[in-house]
Amino acid sequence: MKRGIRLKAMMRNLFHREQVEGRLDAEVRGYVEMLTAEKIAAGIPAGEARRQALAECGGIEPVKQGVRNARAGVGLETIGQDVRYALRQMRRSPGFAALAVLTLAVGIGANTAIFSFVQAVLLRPLPYPDSNRLQMILVSTGDATRAPASRFELFHLRLRTKEFDQVAGIWVTNGALPGEGDAEPVKVAAVTPNFLPMLCPRPALGRYFETQDEDPNAMQSIVISNAVWVRRFGSDPGVIGRAVRFGKYRAVVIGVLPKDFRLLFPNDQSVPANVEAFFAEKIDASEPQGPQFLHMVGRLRGGSTTARAQAEAESIARQINALDGHIADANFRLTVVPLQADDVREVRGTLLFLFAGVAFVLLIGCVNIANLLMARARQRIRETTIRAALGASRARLARQLLTESLLLAVIGAVAALALGWGAIRAILAFRPASFANFNNVSLDWTVLAFTFCVAVLTSVLFGFAPAMAVRHIRLVENLKETGSRAGWRRRNWSSALVAAEVALAFVLLLATGLLVRSFVNILRVDPGFRAENVFALRTFGANAARLREIQHNLAALPGVESASAISHLPLDDAGNWYDYYWKEGAAADAQNSVMADDRAILPGYFGAIGATMVAGRDFTGQDDPSHPHVVIVDDILARQLWPGESAIGKRINVSDSPQGPYQFQRDWAVVVGVVRHVRCHSLTAIVRPQIYVPFPLAPRPTMWFVIHSAGAAPDLPQAAREQIAKLDRYLPVSQAEPLGSVVDRAQSESRFASLLAILLSAVALLLACIGIYGVLSYSVAVRTSEIGIRMAIGAQRGTVMRMVLGDGFVPVALGLAVGITLSLAVGPLIAGLLFGIKPADPVNYAVIAGVVAVVSILAALGPARRAMNVDPLTALRYE
Repeated sequence: MKRGIRLKAMMRNLFHREQVEGRLDAEVRGYVEMLTAEKIAAGIPAGEARRQALAECGGIEPVKQGVRNARAGVGLETIGQDVRYALRQMRRSPGFAALAVLTLAVGIGANTAIFSFVQAVLLRPLPYPDSNRLQMILVSTGDATRAPASRFELFHLRLRTKEFDQVAGIWVTNGALPGEGDAEPVKVAAVTPNFLPMLCPRPALGRYFETQDEDPNAMQSIVISNAVWVRRFGSDPGVIGRAVRFGKYRAVVIGVLPKDFRLLFPNDQSVPANVEAFFAEKIDASEPQGPQFLHMVGRLRGGSTTARAQAEAESIARQINALDGHIADANFRLTVVPLQADDVREVRGTLLFLFAGVAFVLLIGCVNIANLLMARARQRIRETTIRAALGASRARLARQLLTESLLLAVIGAVAALALGWGAIRAILAFRPASFANFNNVSLDWTVLAFTFCVAVLTSVLFGFAPAMAVRHIRLVENLKETGSRAGWRRRNWSSALVAAEVALAFVLLLATGLLVRSFVNILRVDPGFRAENVFALRTFGANAARLREIQHNLAALPGVESASAISHLPLDDAGNWYDYYWKEGAAADAQNSVMADDRAILPGYFGAIGATMVAGRDFTGQDDPSHPHVVIVDDILARQLWPGESAIGKRINVSDSPQGPYQFQRDWAVVVGVVRHVRCHSLTAIVRPQIYVPFPLAPRPTMWFVIHSAGAAPDLPQAAREQIAKLDRYLPVSQAEPLGSVVDRAQSESRFASLLAILLSAVALLLACIGIYGVLSYSVAVRTSEIGIRMAIGAQRGTVMRMVLGDGFVPVALGLAVGITLSLAVGPLIAGLLFGIKPADPVNYAVIAGVVAVVSILAALGPARRAMNVDPLTALRYE
């Protein structure tokens, strides 16, 4: 009941203020009049009676204020007064308000945008049931890590595990789009029957794989993506149970996946998000020496942990090693890592660096606004002093200043949401390939809450300094001084804040300089081939004879200098074909310890991409299963196996498949050529050496044709497609693009991080310059009379300019010293993002320090020139 009465009184006080104030004024004045009348009746003169009445009650306004302080809703009313006063102050200084809001919008907006990615990529759970229990199970054998498993290894892991309630496998390859119509190659996946239910409990239509689908005599069953169902089958629900064309065969569609289902796996696992069709892969004991191609993912049992699963995996690996001597020679090992953490490990460093960068920008913005607010507080010191003299408490004055700061932050946060939304759209438009899986970035409630918290925190950060300055008000001294001079002596705050801005800007600029130089180093890397005027396109399902026909027809096109084909395009990294190799005479324990990338090629491939033959010859049409088996190796492998010797004529044991695609067997082959290493996986790391095998000895369903033209040939893609269609219109052709585009994708993440870092650094440097300019401008303004006196008694303009520049450069020098110290600590944290440069590179420190110093001097020139032009008579007359 009491709460209801109080709430009713508070609503009346807040929304009927004029009536309440009128009634209060009438009551207080009536009481004073009553006291006055009583004293007049006692014989006191009217004037003296009123004076005594006012003295007795304490004055009309103090009484009214006391009543106001005691009534319900006084806190909200005071806040409303503070907000209205803050709005009036902003209207009085629109330039300051616009600059402060813009600075906050940039700082908070950048933080909002990058946090959206951090939240979506690093913090938000994967869109799978019990995603926190999903684990990647990685294989290590010999010198290979993060490798796939064989059927044999997956079978025994599933048989022996107690920490996982499910272990599944997937292998993604290239295939033809299911259904009738033009041939189109797509990504298809062989999966264990439990793979899809583990990640997606129910299909949108139909069912998942069951035991009968693994029968080798039954027609192959497939589950298709929602996108294929829509564009290939017109969203027809009757497709379930229908036999459709699937490459050269027919398959029964048994299920359709939900629209939002995507595969989110680490990039190096060769499991892209856009798999269009799935078919069942049967897992049994198989042969111990079977190919390793299955990427494993498991779901922990309830209550289990990654650490317990890792301990069990190590035990199971020892048991599998004991089953087969060749596996033991390869030192088979298992590693368990959370799927979420492994999925984002390649982009985590970039995201955290960018998040730290935008935090630095926001801190610099806060310091800048704090400096501006300090300058305003000093300009308003006389007003503040008068308010304090009239009875306002220091807490009340500090709250008013904090309210102004909070209002600026709120307005800045609203603008930041619009800016952050635009930044998200821009980042998504220009994101690198490693960010391609992260399309679910948006301004959700978590991001909005983050933005609100940042706004409140920033308002406290930049509002703290002027609010604390209220404690140092000296009433008598400040009232004696003029408005322009009152309180200006405390300039140490401004210098310290400028030094902080410079230090933060230096750290961000130094990190940016390191990233830019890393990117330049990446641009200078020799990938082992020349991408200029080379065009690539992918085909699926052609045999050796058809490939030779296509090669001949493409080479005959106008302007084409050469054409050939390879199973795995450099830097595309879409496959995982690599295996053990060893030289003739190698010991048993050296036969399963090192791996190389295996590549099937047609003759003329090295000439088409501009790779350098170091020794020996290229393949010819005679290099087929009916002749001695031959290979070409790269120079890294040649030096590794035969240091100081020629590799030509040496025999090497490799894995090939002369009986058909994926029918692998161990084989001895003669090295007929050595080629310079081609960077197949990364521009910044040599992952494995390479072995090239003639296509007839290792046929692959998917082959990339590379066409080298004499110059720019914009019509070449269409002409190449037409030539292939003439030979076989059902042969799928896709991903026609210049080889230079593939190289650009390999450079994209470094370029992306460098460009964003440059943008953030430019903003940071601009804010620091604004801070230096603002502090010196204020210094010149308050020292106008001093400068005038100096010039009146003979000071030269150059002397005045040096004095002002000196005032500006002292905090800059201090900031540089602090920034260098901070950078020495921060540098190692970004070492993982660098290539070809060390974090403590002295050249980088010298260049960035020079840039900051020069830009700071340029920022100080404006106020210094204004000080030089001070007219002594005008300054003295003003004083």
